[in-house]
Amino acid sequence: MKKTRTMDTIQFFAWADRHLREIRLVLAPLFVLMVAGVYALVYYTGGIKFVYSHSMYLPILLSGIVFGIRGGVFIGALGGFALGPLMPIDVVTGEMQNTANWLYRSGFFVLIGMLSGLASDRARDYIDHLKWVSRHDPSTGLPNRSALFERLAEIKQSKTQFRGTILTVVSVENMMELKAAFGFGVIRETIGQLAHRFVADQPDCAVYRTETAQLGLLLDAGERLVDELVDELVATARQPILLDTIPIHIDSRMGTVVFNRDDLTPEEYLQQAEAALIIAQKKAQDSVTYEPAIVSFTEENLAILGSLKEAIDEGQISLDYQPKVYLASGTVHGAEALIRWNHPVRGPLPPEAFMPRVEQSTLVQVITEFALEQAIAQMALWHQDGMEIPVAVNISTRNLLQPRFAEQVAGLLDHYHLNGKSLELEITEGALMMDMERTIEELLRMTELDIIISIDDFGTGYSSLQYLHRLPISLIKIDQSFVRRLPGDKGAVSIVEAAVMLAHQMGIKVIAEGVENPAIYRFLKEIGCDLAQGFLLSRPLPAEAFATWYRKCSGTFAVPAE
Repeated sequence: MKKTRTMDTIQFFAWADRHLREIRLVLAPLFVLMVAGVYALVYYTGGIKFVYSHSMYLPILLSGIVFGIRGGVFIGALGGFALGPLMPIDVVTGEMQNTANWLYRSGFFVLIGMLSGLASDRARDYIDHLKWVSRHDPSTGLPNRSALFERLAEIKQSKTQFRGTILTVVSVENMMELKAAFGFGVIRETIGQLAHRFVADQPDCAVYRTETAQLGLLLDAGERLVDELVDELVATARQPILLDTIPIHIDSRMGTVVFNRDDLTPEEYLQQAEAALIIAQKKAQDSVTYEPAIVSFTEENLAILGSLKEAIDEGQISLDYQPKVYLASGTVHGAEALIRWNHPVRGPLPPEAFMPRVEQSTLVQVITEFALEQAIAQMALWHQDGMEIPVAVNISTRNLLQPRFAEQVAGLLDHYHLNGKSLELEITEGALMMDMERTIEELLRMTELDIIISIDDFGTGYSSLQYLHRLPISLIKIDQSFVRRLPGDKGAVSIVEAAVMLAHQMGIKVIAEGVENPAIYRFLKEIGCDLAQGFLLSRPLPAEAFATWYRKCSGTFAVPAE
């Protein structure tokens, strides 16, 4: 009940503020009439010597509240004059007031009017300030998310403006890096300069600060193509900002939505633009324009991630194992553990359907811990049966950056009475770039435990060659996108040959994944590649099936005939 009364009060004052001009037009003559009414009351009750003259405070106070200082002073002076030289002390005797008396009273009326007006003006200024703060970002002065929603609602009601409007959200991706280098002030400076630049390049652009490191741009595309307009915005965002005359690069991503549905709320339009922004961030694209499939894809991803922990607990997640063999002899070197998810509704889910998103989330630690424990436990069982082969488990740089990750791995190995040589950890080449110095430090801790380190998807990363000599690795795995094109594709041949030669010169072994036919196998063997993995050898198999396959071939793959 109390909350309802508070909301009603807020709504009343909001209504009164919107209609203040009309209210003042009505009340101005009313206050003058009230002064005249008080004059009549005092006169017909016998004169100023009676206490009815105090009734004049009512119109004075009210006029100060409604009209501020000027209104309070005016009515105070008018009331003082009405009860001054025009009003006798006693109507019956006709005795008039001393000038000093009525001037003193008039001054007091004016003072009361001025004080009530001052209080009213200060209260109104404070309310205006609160209204401004509720619709603006205090640090930059830019309109905020609430102001954007209000403007979107206005545009939605305007049929002439609606169809030509686009909303673009711009995210500053390297804000944490900028803040670490230049302090918190760089956030305000970056957002402010970007906003000014967008308005300068697009005069019809309205800029809103929707998040700490995010701007919302509202534009009327008019006759321009949306793609061309977005390209102009991208070009604007690429320009460096100036911080103390130093040019600073800004990494930005954009998501855009075109107004084309009358049934959506302002919040839903912003949600769609931000959904497009998320896709741009994931795909490392400058900009993405919203399509309905984006939300469906995002919802499905979140639903899958939301059920991952439960899937682990209920045994829906398991590991399959794919063999690795020496090309020269066919001897089985080891196996790679691969995540499999048998979803009760969606059926078997391939790793590419959920692992890329898992690796970007906090769940990567959960799934990695599960995979490590399952793989190490399986190795222990195989060792008891005489299958002493190492097993490779894929990990993320996010795992390496977790505190005490090396200690957790060492603890698992000790628990199952295995040494580090039984375990191989694969890390993707691109992931190495996240924090190279910290990654190298953690990998060195792993090698101290004799754990085998390999680089997965070699050849698809950014600049691993310049770091290769610093990494404590034993293997590089050539990505299957190159291997499958062998031996007919000259470009793939050159890349694979160069990778094998470079690795061997550094004392590193090479494994090729995606070996699917004898021709690829023979070619890799001829150029001196060390190991092979792929469907030609075996598809990924559950643990029991892998053990059966291993025993059937006695631990040696039948090398295809020349």
